[in-house]
Amino acid sequence: MLWATEKSVLAQEDFDMKMNPGFACSIIAIAFTAASLRAGEIPIDISGLANEPWTFSGAPGGASIINGYTFPVGSQNFGGVPFAIPTGPNNYWNGAAAAGFGSSVVSLTIPVGVYGVTSAFTLLNTFWGWSGPTAYLYVTFTGSKGAIETLPLVGNVDVRDYNNDGNTNTIDNTSTIQVWQNGLGQRLDRQEYVLAAAFRSQTLTSVTITDAGNQGNGTNGSRAVFSGLTVSTCHAFPTESLTISSGPITYHQGVKLYTQDVTLGNDATAAVIGPIYLILEDLPAGVGLVNESSPTTCYAPVGSPYVVALPKGSTLAPGTLTVVHLAFSDPFGAAISYTPLTVNGLAGTP
Repeated sequence: MLWATEKSVLAQEDFDMKMNPGFACSIIAIAFTAASLRAGEIPIDISGLANEPWTFSGAPGGASIINGYTFPVGSQNFGGVPFAIPTGPNNYWNGAAAAGFGSSVVSLTIPVGVYGVTSAFTLLNTFWGWSGPTAYLYVTFTGSKGAIETLPLVGNVDVRDYNNDGNTNTIDNTSTIQVWQNGLGQRLDRQEYVLAAAFRSQTLTSVTITDAGNQGNGTNGSRAVFSGLTVSTCHAFPTESLTISSGPITYHQGVKLYTQDVTLGNDATAAVIGPIYLILEDLPAGVGLVNESSPTTCYAPVGSPYVVALPKGSTLAPGTLTVVHLAFSDPFGAAISYTPLTVNGLAGTP
């Protein structure tokens, strides 16, 4: 099972001075798009496993990265998920090089050693991908007490070429999203995997990437371009197919509260199933959320308030919207700002 992409629309500043003459000097800053790092997300060091630099060239079969000098290295934040891309001398695992630029099946096993992993993320593309239904790339998760799960990555659905050329160029934009591009035709995509419940009570010992493709010989494809792995112990997962549009904040003199409507839209082709929680990250001290809410215990900053945006058992159909009505108390006239994030609570709370 794979997951989704988060988008948010910059809200427009609006302060109703007529309704609030006593706060005429207050500045109201509305929530903006900024994905913060999760407390339970752990980048895995793959520097000792990388076998090629981004700038490698001259391979027998042309397995070199075009415009490799533009590619990212080091600590990165892609869609709110931290990654550690090796800084060198090698930056990524090249499936073609691992196969000796031939047709043999190759694999890479990454030691993890993290207890209670609920989901994982990879930065993974291909050199010569081929569209499904046959998969040529697989990701296997292995636990310390016998849990094992192998997930196929289908070309033009879960994985595509790093270079926008004549091979695979589409992804589902739900479980796999584009997280980096250089404006020259090259890109990196991020996959999200939601692991089986058995992994929550054992240590994730390793993740194995298997490349069963070939060197672009016209019969099958792939040859992996793998540059990052991050695991998460949070029991709620980002609902990244939902768009977030924050409306204006309005002051109501009679009740001395500020209100705001936050609209969530389902951009995916499948229904989103509740419960969905809306987290208000980085809400300033002194600003209170009046709605019934709970504090986060995994998503950073820990203690951020979250509300139920879509109740358990309900669904949000593709192309439809739901509105969350928020109310704030702000007795000291602080600027009301926060980072909105929606997560799915089917496996637990954030």
